[in-house]
Amino acid sequence: MKQRGFTLLEVVIAIAIFSLLGLATYQLLDRVLRSDQRIGLHEQQLRQLQRAMSLLERDLIQARRQPLTDDPSHSQALISQPDGIRLVRGGWSNPLDYPRSDLLQVSHRWHDGLWLRETRALSHPMSAADAPQRPTGPSSQRQQLLADVRLTRLRFIDGLGQPHEHWPVGTQSLSLPAALEIELDAPGYPQIRRVILLPGGIDAEAEANHG
Repeated sequence: MKQRGFTLLEVVIAIAIFSLLGLATYQLLDRVLRSDQRIGLHEQQLRQLQRAMSLLERDLIQARRQPLTDDPSHSQALISQPDGIRLVRGGWSNPLDYPRSDLLQVSHRWHDGLWLRETRALSHPMSAADAPQRPTGPSSQRQQLLADVRLTRLRFIDGLGQPHEHWPVGTQSLSLPAALEIELDAPGYPQIRRVILLPGGIDAEAEANHG
């Protein structure tokens, strides 16, 4: 019995089928790779956002009633700006026991699509009646926490639960808000909203109203 070979038409059809299978496999692999890239980018954006929010929260929950160095009245511990906030915080770790305080003057700014954090070391704490603390050690340090970010709301909640667009309010020296409300659009995460409590803000406000 004579064995029959493939005809030209059969060979062409087989090549076409294998080509289609190869193309489908490539497209499937390309979709998988693109999906992995999107997931990786999303995870990176989430990590960056979490880090920035964590630094902001850490600065706020360690806010101190100490005067800002660049406040002419020497009586403000937290001041709002059109594009951010400035405050004095404690809790700056000192594992090598350098001769310095644990205080930092910190600013968070949202400007031209960037979230910037600037810190400056301060001398030992003193009362508002004394001269303002002087910066000590190296010059201020600036970090870019996030890019392509837009601040949409920054409000300060007093001890009575009332929101304010600016801080300070009233005449109390070295006042702190009870909480800060922030809303922003970040890459991959639009309309993020957080409310961060500050230490002592509610108690101080209550004392001022009962005094």
